[in-house]
Amino acid sequence: MVDVALQQMEAMLRALMSTDNAVRNQAEEALAQARQAPDSLFSALIAMLRSNQDEQVRSLAAVLLRKEIIRLLAQSADAQGVTVSTQVKALLKSELLACIEQEPQRSIRKKASDVVGQLAINIMSNDPSGWPELFPWMLEGTRSTNVPLHEAALAIFNTLSEFIAEKMAAHHGMLLDVFRSSLQAQQELSVRNAALRALASFLMALSEPSQRVPFQELVPLMLQTISDALARGMEDECREALEVFVEVAESQTKFLKRHLAECVTGMIAIASNTSLDDSLRHLALEFLLTIAEGAPTLARKMPRFCADTVPVALAMMLELECDTAQELQEWEDEDEDEEDTEVTNYDVGEEALDRLAIALGGKAMMPVLFGIIQEWFPSDDWKKRHAALMAISQSGEGCEAQMAKQLEPIVTTIVTRFGDAHPRVRWAAINTIGQMSTDFGPQLQAKLHSCVLPALVSAMDDGCKRVKAHAAAAVINFCEHCERKTLRPYLQGLLGKLMQLLSTNQRRVQEQAVTAVASVADVAEQDFVPFYDAFIPGLKELLRNSGGKEYRMLRGKAMECISLIGVAVGKDKFGPDAKDVMELLIKTQQGAELDTDDPQVSFMLQACARICKCLGEHFQPYLPFVIPPLLASAQLDPELHVTDVDDEDGDQEDEEGMESVTVNIRGQGNKRITIRTSALEEKATACSMLHSYVADLKEAFFPYVQEVATILVPLIKFQYMDEVRTAAMMAMPELLDSCILALAKGASGASAALVSQLLCFMLEPILEQLKAEPDVETLACQLEAFGELLAHGGSCEHAKLSADQIQKSTEVLQMLMRESNERRDEREGRRGDEDVDDEEEEQLEGEAEREEIVMQSLVEAAGKLFEVYQSGYLPYFDSLLMPTVSEMLQPTAIASSRAAALCLFDDVIEHCSADGGSSRYIAGIFPALLQYMGDETTEVRQAAAYGIAMLGERCNDATFTEAMMQQAAQALVLAVDAPGAWEEEHASASDNAISALGKICKRSDAIGAVGWPRWLEALPLRADREEARHVHATLCEQVEKSNTQLLGANHERLPDVICVFGRLLGTDLIADEYLPRIGHLLKQVHSGLPQVLQQLPSHPKFVLLSEENRAELEKALSS
Repeated sequence: MVDVALQQMEAMLRALMSTDNAVRNQAEEALAQARQAPDSLFSALIAMLRSNQDEQVRSLAAVLLRKEIIRLLAQSADAQGVTVSTQVKALLKSELLACIEQEPQRSIRKKASDVVGQLAINIMSNDPSGWPELFPWMLEGTRSTNVPLHEAALAIFNTLSEFIAEKMAAHHGMLLDVFRSSLQAQQELSVRNAALRALASFLMALSEPSQRVPFQELVPLMLQTISDALARGMEDECREALEVFVEVAESQTKFLKRHLAECVTGMIAIASNTSLDDSLRHLALEFLLTIAEGAPTLARKMPRFCADTVPVALAMMLELECDTAQELQEWEDEDEDEEDTEVTNYDVGEEALDRLAIALGGKAMMPVLFGIIQEWFPSDDWKKRHAALMAISQSGEGCEAQMAKQLEPIVTTIVTRFGDAHPRVRWAAINTIGQMSTDFGPQLQAKLHSCVLPALVSAMDDGCKRVKAHAAAAVINFCEHCERKTLRPYLQGLLGKLMQLLSTNQRRVQEQAVTAVASVADVAEQDFVPFYDAFIPGLKELLRNSGGKEYRMLRGKAMECISLIGVAVGKDKFGPDAKDVMELLIKTQQGAELDTDDPQVSFMLQACARICKCLGEHFQPYLPFVIPPLLASAQLDPELHVTDVDDEDGDQEDEEGMESVTVNIRGQGNKRITIRTSALEEKATACSMLHSYVADLKEAFFPYVQEVATILVPLIKFQYMDEVRTAAMMAMPELLDSCILALAKGASGASAALVSQLLCFMLEPILEQLKAEPDVETLACQLEAFGELLAHGGSCEHAKLSADQIQKSTEVLQMLMRESNERRDEREGRRGDEDVDDEEEEQLEGEAEREEIVMQSLVEAAGKLFEVYQSGYLPYFDSLLMPTVSEMLQPTAIASSRAAALCLFDDVIEHCSADGGSSRYIAGIFPALLQYMGDETTEVRQAAAYGIAMLGERCNDATFTEAMMQQAAQALVLAVDAPGAWEEEHASASDNAISALGKICKRSDAIGAVGWPRWLEALPLRADREEARHVHATLCEQVEKSNTQLLGANHERLPDVICVFGRLLGTDLIADEYLPRIGHLLKQVHSGLPQVLQQLPSHPKFVLLSEENRAELEKALSS
């Protein structure tokens, strides 16, 4: 019977290795059945491992043993499933150790060692003394001259590293001796590498940095392993050792600190040695990059780190193969999107520069990098000129602040290379300008358009089609941050040249040209109307007649271009063509089944969304065509798989659109996590488009609201991609709004109950996700959407929260405020670290800015609750938020916290004063408002000024007394008269202070007598557009009332008023409804006080008016 069982096991193992899916599936079913009798399964597997003559069978038996032990461990953790008998465990223990001692094949010994380690974890997790023979056997192995046994013992130490780190702290000294002896020069390199792997795992498993300190003495021995491997020409062993060093650098940089200089010197020597295998050089450079990214301050403090590492990366960028005419032609004919995916030395060097610049920053990088670039720019070697240009392109993001100071000379120098003799250098120059347009926009576009755009237009005539196409691609980058007025003078020449490129028969050139036209139209808006008729017929023709798989991208880009032109020129111009375009898109989708990787699908979905934005409710007939595919895409499964790293069938990552990472899962070893990224991207796009449709169509989208909500609400918690969660959350207030508007308009199916049900369906998942969201930037977006959702309670009674929902919502806001403050305190603690340098300080500033956005979003959400529920919200505020907010208001709090607290009290005054609800807070908050009007931080002064403005506008005389008004007015005038108060970075606070002063002046004649002239002197306001429009409306109203305190008893300040009007006309700083009223006032002056207008040209403020301002005044007088 035993022989039969073994024969069956061997047959099953061979079937599991079969290439026939049916045979393999049947074997997997047999294995699942065999798991019901674990003793028999393990006995048979160990017998296969020990006695079968076929290496493949023995190897698979070892793999399955390890998997089944892990499975048992998981079942034990869940307190369920079957277990293995004591007798079989004993058999496994003895036979596995015997296998390691006797197995001739190294790879199988390695697998058997992994099984021993996993079995030990299984046994000793419950009973630390459950395998007393194991550690003596392992120690004996590390002292043995038997190399395979020594290597195997270290492999087991590697697997047990977490257990030893946690459960055997008393024996760490013994382990140090093991590693020290195993890393000695007389040991075989295979043993030393096994020691390196075990040491790296152990270091990562240790929880306290102090526990790693004794092991730092081993770093020189670790380095010597690499040196000896190189000296003996054993590149495989060297590669293994380098991989361990990179792993240690990633997780335990400070462990290497004492010997970092020697590590860096050795790695630079390897990375720069062109006689070595490329993979070794890449690993050495990866170590240097890992140090730069993991410990940038440490790297910057090393005297030669940047100076020695940058040249290594640049030297790799010279390793290009394009020296013959044939190679150059092959390069020209390549599709940039479909180039060889093999990673070259050039690719590694280019990526290294980018990572170094971001990690080390411009202060460290620029002197080294540009010293070499300036030497290479005039070189006769085209590869050096090419590398110099691409180095600027790659380092722009990291060196942004330093390069920005020299932007004009850098850009001017690059543009000269548009005429270089070598096409690859011309391509690199254009590429660099395109990248810099992204990295340095909009500064580059505003200041250097006259240098860049004409040069790009000229480059579109290049004799090399790849250079020509790239010039059009750079236009796309340039337009990304370009203002309409900047582009306007260039439209004729630019679009004329792009029309010529579209007329070529070179598909790649046409693809870039059509996208460039789309980008230009997006910026030009109505300025594109004169060119509309020249482009649209040809673009529609591309959709009709560009058949064949190779034209899919061109057709997709044509869809994008048409839709962007439609949005740019508007419904009136695009409307007549929209029907044709939509029919062509529908025909494309329905005419033939599109491949899943067809780029037209994505372009089509986005084009439809833009056309919807252009047509508005007139797009509704096309929704049955566009919504179902989006719903299908939003429900795509990203196909997450977790497999063993050594699984021979774990090749999902080789499929297109799949990506994988390897992680160490506690107690289970290395696992491969694979996910279909293409499905994730499609899912995110679909969610974003659904949000766009409901936002644009409002109540016209109502028929789809329930179905879309059913799909998107669960995606609020989608854990694999931030963009999916964000888009789903942003759609929530829009879906509720669609339902509310449909109810208001009596749409079929709309009801008050549906509004309430939809809100309840959304709210709990939203609150749960807000509590769980791990990403700060995503959290800020989600809070913004949450605030919009809450605001709907103000327009619809059925969208109001219940008392319990208000309580839960406020509890979430309270929790998030506390967490934000904790992150703030932790960040301030890091600021006090002596190792923090300028670059890390900038990083901390970036974190602080992102945190401020979160806090602002929290305050705004709470503000929406005040806006909707007014004084009814005060009990929740008092019990949950008040303690935290009061703490944030203290002078010892950081500025952003003080500003946030002031904003919340501003909301109390603004929304809770009508019924006197705010009155009990005023005595406490008013001194803070006065104090913070003198704060050095703009945002704090602005919040204080707004609070005073609300006191003046919303509170009665009993609450905001004359004496308080006097104090407030004095504080406001002191603030606007302070040095630098009207400089750009402070002007928004001063605008709010002037607005508040005006509100007080309207209430108090005594204050107005002095206050109105000072108020007028500050006009017009510009920094805070919303406050400016309110203040300028007040000016118009007070002049209409002939306010003598403002105008003067003899209208002596009327010329000042007219000059203010002159600077407001033709701007967006005053609402359109006031323009005819200003015109009427000016005509009254013209007819009743002509001398004022006659004397106006000699007035000091009239001289400050521009020609445009004066023309606007003339126009208003003559209209």
